[in-house]
Amino acid sequence: MKTKVEKIYPLSNMQKGMLFHAMEDEASNAYFEQLIIELKGYVDERIFEDSLNEIMKRHEILRSSFHYRLDEPLHVIMKDRNVKFEHRDIRKQNDQEDVLESYLNEDRQKGFDLAKETLMRACLFRTAEDSYQFVWTYHHILLDGWCLGIILDELFTIYEKKRKGKDPQLEDPRPYSDYIKWLESQDKDEAQEYWGKYLNGYDQKTLIPKLRTHSASALFKRKEKTIECSKELTNRLIKLANRNHVTINTVLQGIWGVILAKYNNSEDVVFGTVVSGRDAEVEGIEKMVGVFINTIPTRVRLEKNKRFKDVLRKTQSDALESNRYNYMNLAEVQALSELKNDLIDHVMVFENYAVDQKAFEQKNDVGFEMESVSGEEQTNYSFSISAGLDDHLKLLIIYDENVYDETIINHIEKHITAVAEQVTEDEEKTLSEIDLVSEEERNTLLYAFNDTKTDYPKDKTIHQLFEEQAVKTPDHTAVVFGSQNMTYRELNEKSNQAARLLREKGIGAGSIAAILTDRSLEMIISIMGILKAGGAYLPIDPETPKDRISYMLKDTEAGVLLTQGEAADGIDCEAEVIHMDKTAFDRFSEERLNALNDSDDAAYIIYTSGSTGMPKGVVTPHYSAVRVVRNTNYIDIRTDDVILQLSNYSFDGSIFDIFGALLNGASLVMIEKETVLNINELADVIEKEKVSVMFMTTALFNTLADINIDSLANLRKILFGGERISIPHAKKVLGRIGQDKLIHVYGPTESTVYATYYFINEIDEAAETIPIGRPLANTSALIMDEDGKTKTA
Repeated sequence: MKTKVEKIYPLSNMQKGMLFHAMEDEASNAYFEQLIIELKGYVDERIFEDSLNEIMKRHEILRSSFHYRLDEPLHVIMKDRNVKFEHRDIRKQNDQEDVLESYLNEDRQKGFDLAKETLMRACLFRTAEDSYQFVWTYHHILLDGWCLGIILDELFTIYEKKRKGKDPQLEDPRPYSDYIKWLESQDKDEAQEYWGKYLNGYDQKTLIPKLRTHSASALFKRKEKTIECSKELTNRLIKLANRNHVTINTVLQGIWGVILAKYNNSEDVVFGTVVSGRDAEVEGIEKMVGVFINTIPTRVRLEKNKRFKDVLRKTQSDALESNRYNYMNLAEVQALSELKNDLIDHVMVFENYAVDQKAFEQKNDVGFEMESVSGEEQTNYSFSISAGLDDHLKLLIIYDENVYDETIINHIEKHITAVAEQVTEDEEKTLSEIDLVSEEERNTLLYAFNDTKTDYPKDKTIHQLFEEQAVKTPDHTAVVFGSQNMTYRELNEKSNQAARLLREKGIGAGSIAAILTDRSLEMIISIMGILKAGGAYLPIDPETPKDRISYMLKDTEAGVLLTQGEAADGIDCEAEVIHMDKTAFDRFSEERLNALNDSDDAAYIIYTSGSTGMPKGVVTPHYSAVRVVRNTNYIDIRTDDVILQLSNYSFDGSIFDIFGALLNGASLVMIEKETVLNINELADVIEKEKVSVMFMTTALFNTLADINIDSLANLRKILFGGERISIPHAKKVLGRIGQDKLIHVYGPTESTVYATYYFINEIDEAAETIPIGRPLANTSALIMDEDGKTKTA
């Protein structure tokens, strides 16, 4: 019995990678190719099928199956294998587009069994008397894009000869196995040494801004974005390439490198590029059919003061040097890098193999013409960008919608155009001088995104607004601390007395009074008293190291230190120490004092750790604190709200708690620090006091979600922030409390409590993080790079 096998030989490096991905995810459509060609004229279906089978006979690779359950994966070339061909006449059907789409979808669903079946099939749809749609489907492991022109040229030549009853008599092509032999003969050690040096020192993964990481269970949700450069810009790019003796491909790589450098805040980026592989010294390789392309890393080094034209020349030089080694398996190349499999996040390819329709029409007399050629392919990367040059430059971005948002892709389009415009205008520009953001985008960011103005009482001080509230709701509970409580009237009168004492001690406009005490009613009285006296308050936690306390008192030149118990003992300071007890202010009148300051005067100073290790005081004016709690866009605090103060008053989170309550007629509930640390006791307080609004750190939020999520069920609004969000905890709480209640807030002390907010009403299954959202009312938010350039992502 004669064997049906003609030949067996190893795979190329690129084929090995494709096979690995196919084995890893059998449900994936990665490397599944569909080409749709519209034909105009008359096509003889029988001759067309015969011509396709002739192509199969000519090129052994098309008769391959792939066997991988061995020590080494192998091509198995069958002696006789025909293309799976069918033709359908749908001329009388009104729903032709639906029929075609249904076929394409079913065809994709079939996929290919690499070990068994013919890895190429075709269907010829007749849609009108002189119109056809030719669907050609194959697995990328058989051939690359450079082969399309070769095969179509041969197909139509063979069809023409057969149509005229002639023998095609085409020259026999060299077999793909010749290339494999060449590949096997290369010096692997030399290639490894080259790629090891090329990638040496590169340790930061280059990323495109993502919404989330692709879920292992999620199928690729394909979406495309076409970018067409104007003829004028295309000509400028070509001239830029010619002036610097580089290819247009190198220019595009340089532009993409700049964009990635800006996205990643790096001067050294790496991305994948696809090379043709046709530089191999193999006889007849230019007409050979198979997979010669390979993905290799391209490294673009950009220094802040390096001119763009110098970046181009270096990138071109590297590309020419790498040509000798661009056959090496990507997995082996990545293994030589510090990042291993994380080296390449996406790929870029310059396609100079576009099917030349006019050339076919001029060369062949087949009785029909190619009206259009389109196709669909998918790699194992969630983002790829390909470029082609015809009369003008076109770029095609193919991305996974599960990973990348359309907004991000639209930004990329604008950034490519913006950088191209700048570097073609001035190739001497450096990385730090190139701006991703166009004037239009900048205006959107500055004015539309940051259009947050509301009519809040910015001309009034904190204590003035509190006094107005005390007149409106004098008998409403202002503060609760354990078994003690005070009404708005009582707090107003007590703080008037404290203000008179402080005025007597010299506190007025422009002066600082420090508070060093544990949580108590006196703490709130002191805060409001200092403000009414005209000064700014400096809150200090009693557990702060004494030398740091002394530093803060000296740094602010605090005139008075209000304290309780032994908290101030042993502190070296020049401030007058006043011990607050329940009768400390009793000898002073309860009548209000005349105001000494305006809303732009300092209200408080909060110290942060400081970037140099020394504490840094952040001075906040009245109007800035008022903007956080009055007539804002992220929360509406009502008179029936109960706000729980969890934040230490020496941190700016307390500003929301204290003034959010006292400037809106709500009740402020204070608790001992020990209660904050005891989740069960904290839950009891939330229930007992009927707390409705609460701000907490992300860490405490996670703990409550784990230990006592029911304590959050009846809250009207939950605000949290301070560190990266845990998605599982956020989902858990959202599921328990429902929508319009959970708010992620963000902002450094310098921006006054919060700068941005985001309502968490739904969380995507594959989400990795939660956005920080939009600016608070009367706040602007911009992302800047280290060169002071505006960023969009």
